[in-house]
Amino acid sequence: MRVIILTAVLLISFAAASGAAAQSVATLALNADRIGEIKTAQGITTMIRFPDAVQEIICGDLYDPGTGKGTFVVQRSGPAEHPGNEVFIKPVSARGASNMFVKTDGKRTYSFDLTIVTTALAHRMVNITDWTPPADAGSGAPAASGNTRSSDGGKPPGDFERLKSEVEEQARQKAGEILRNAQQQADRKIAEADAKLAEAERLAPLRADQEIERRFMQALMLGLRETKVSNTRVLTKRVIITLDPRMIVFGEKAYLRYTIQNTGDKDFTFAAMSLEAGDGKEGNPVTTVVHQSKTENLLVPGEALTGVMVLDPKQLGTKQRLTLFVRGEDSAELAHVTIQP
Repeated sequence: MRVIILTAVLLISFAAASGAAAQSVATLALNADRIGEIKTAQGITTMIRFPDAVQEIICGDLYDPGTGKGTFVVQRSGPAEHPGNEVFIKPVSARGASNMFVKTDGKRTYSFDLTIVTTALAHRMVNITDWTPPADAGSGAPAASGNTRSSDGGKPPGDFERLKSEVEEQARQKAGEILRNAQQQADRKIAEADAKLAEAERLAPLRADQEIERRFMQALMLGLRETKVSNTRVLTKRVIITLDPRMIVFGEKAYLRYTIQNTGDKDFTFAAMSLEAGDGKEGNPVTTVVHQSKTENLLVPGEALTGVMVLDPKQLGTKQRLTLFVRGEDSAELAHVTIQP
C-alpha cells in the first residue's frame, strides 16, 4: 500500500514538473496573419529564438532608463554589425501589457502581444517557426503548439513601415506627456519663485524701516554729539544759504543740513557743494556725500532746495577752519559760508 501511494506521489510530481516545463518552453508558428503571445514575469528573462537573424525590434512600451518610463526591457543577441537570431525580454514591473514587432533577415515581420503573468506561467524560451496552412485548413485544427492570436477581422497587420509608424506615434505621445509634465513642474517652480520674490519685495520697505530704526536706536544708545555752527546764514546777490545751527554727529558720521534759496530774478545753477578745512588761505577738500531734495542743481527764481552733507568727523582737526562752498563751472566760487572760524 505504501509503495502504491509513493508511486502515485512521484507520478503526480513528475506530471507537474512536465507541465511546468511545457509551459516555460513554447513553439509558436507565425506568419503575417498571426500574432504570438509571449508571457513574461518580473525577475524572469524570456528568450525568443527566430529562424533568421533579427534586424529591427519595435516595442510599444519600451523601458527608457533615462526617464524611468516604460515596462519592457528588450535586447537583441550579437553585435550590431552581426546580429543574432535571439531576442531577450524582461518586464520591470509586475503589471502591464504591450505589443512588439520583430523584422528578420528573411524579410519577415513577426507580431507579438506581450503580457505579464506569474512566474510559474511565464515563458522561459519561445521558438518561432514559419506557419504553413495544413491541407485541411478548413477543419480549424491548429498547426503548431503555443499561443497565437489572429489579427482583427482576419486581416493582415500591414507592412512593417505602417506598424512601425503606429508604434512611433505611441512613443511620440508618451514623449509629449513627459514634456508636458516637465513643463508643468517648471511652471510651478517659476510660479513659486515669483511668489517668493513678490513677498520679498513687499517686505523690503518694512525691513528697511526696521533696519533704520535699529541703527537709530543703536546710535542713541551710543549717544549723539553736536558741533556748533558759527555762521548759519549768508546772503549774496543771487541766493541765500542757510545752515542748521548744529552739525549732528551720529555714530561715526557727521551730518550738516543746508538750504539754498534763489532770491534773484533769473535761474541759478551751480556745479557742486564742497567742504574745505584748513588754517591758511587754501583749504584741504573734505570728503563728503551730498543728498539733496533735487537731483538737478538748478533753482528758478523763488525756488529753494534742501540738502545734507555727510562726512567723517575724523577728517576735521580740532582748530581747523571749516568752510562750505557753492561752486559753478570750472570750480569757480559762487558763494561760501564759514562754519567754524
